Amino acid sequence: RELEWLPGTVFVWAAGEAVALKEVRRHLVTERQVPREWMHITGYWRYTEAAHTAEAPEEEDDNAHERLDTLADLAPGFAIRAAITLGLVDLVHTGVRDLPELARRSATDPETLGVLMSYLVSIEVFALDEDGGYRLTPISDELVEDDHSAEEYHLDGAHAALDLSLSGLVHTLRTGQSGYRTAAGQTLGVAVRTDETLGGSARSIVEETTLWVAPGVVGAHDWEKVSSLTAAGSGTGSVVNALVKAFPTLKVRIAAMPSALGVLRESVLDTDVLPKVELVASASAVPPGGDGTYLLAYLLTWLPDDDAVQVLTETANGLPDGADLVLVEPYMPEEFHDSEDMLLHLRLKCAFGSGLRPAERIEELAAQAGLRARFSKNIGWDHRLWVFEAAR
Repeated sequence: RELEWLPGTVFVWAAGEAVALKEVRRHLVTERQVPREWMHITGYWRYTEAAHTAEAPEEEDDNAHERLDTLADLAPGFAIRAAITLGLVDLVHTGVRDLPELARRSATDPETLGVLMSYLVSIEVFALDEDGGYRLTPISDELVEDDHSAEEYHLDGAHAALDLSLSGLVHTLRTGQSGYRTAAGQTLGVAVRTDETLGGSARSIVEETTLWVAPGVVGAHDWEKVSSLTAAGSGTGSVVNALVKAFPTLKVRIAAMPSALGVLRESVLDTDVLPKVELVASASAVPPGGDGTYLLAYLLTWLPDDDAVQVLTETANGLPDGADLVLVEPYMPEEFHDSEDMLLHLRLKCAFGSGLRPAERIEELAAQAGLRARFSKNIGWDHRLWVFEAAR
């Protein structure tokens, strides 16, 4: 509160302990009048007291059936996601309390909405006040306070699409291929290329992930010898941000679909980097015409093996003589230690037919495309950087 508040338009990004950030959000909204759309606040951890017990009791299995029902129940997740997608949480937060007004403002059928709201009250997402009006609970309050959760659960976003892709898990297990189709009958790979909202959401997820490995990319290759760079892939923007800041004279162009370029321009590339980067609208994964090094970051992650080989082959054929292809991809660890990584592999496999590939498998695909690895290095977070050259 005592900090100097500079003039001009403010965008706020904050992450930290969930309870502490609630006061930060209230200060920004109430006292500083910062619109919600200009804030991204995520409480990604929560302080709790450790339990001090001499000996942990043995887990009882009397409630095994109840726990099984809870684990297998799809209804709560769909109901909560529908409430977020329709804006019900925000409406209740802003003071809409009665069902008719809630139905009018959300453009929904009152009868069906009434049943949904009753169900959400029963699972404590909402509650009823003394007058029978709807109010938030600690669960729905969390959705208001944490922008990341609201984005993750929105049914029009990529997070939800990847979760929904698990509905094709049986087909994927039996065939090894993508088993999920959107409501329009498309594979998710096609949908992220043709649906601007979905594609933008998917790109934002990958770019946010790539932020963590971008410093490793900068340090793992001799970029001082690179004068010109053609970049493609869903994680390119975050890497280019880091490269241009470390090597200001580097000439860079990024190729992507027009909708993806819009995401890069508006929310990924930093304002001091954007003027130095040429954005090229291209329907092909890797456009020809580059006169130096090529960088592919997260390009293979959304492609099944055959398509990955085709993209790498086209890249190999378009490489200038003596030029390098730098490839940055996540890879499957020898042993999974995190359930989220296990789910990521299953989601990618169901959605795109790809999954997290072992590093050796990525090198095999590159070899099939006529590329020879000269160098590779782990850059952290189960990601690796390869330097390939055309084997011609």
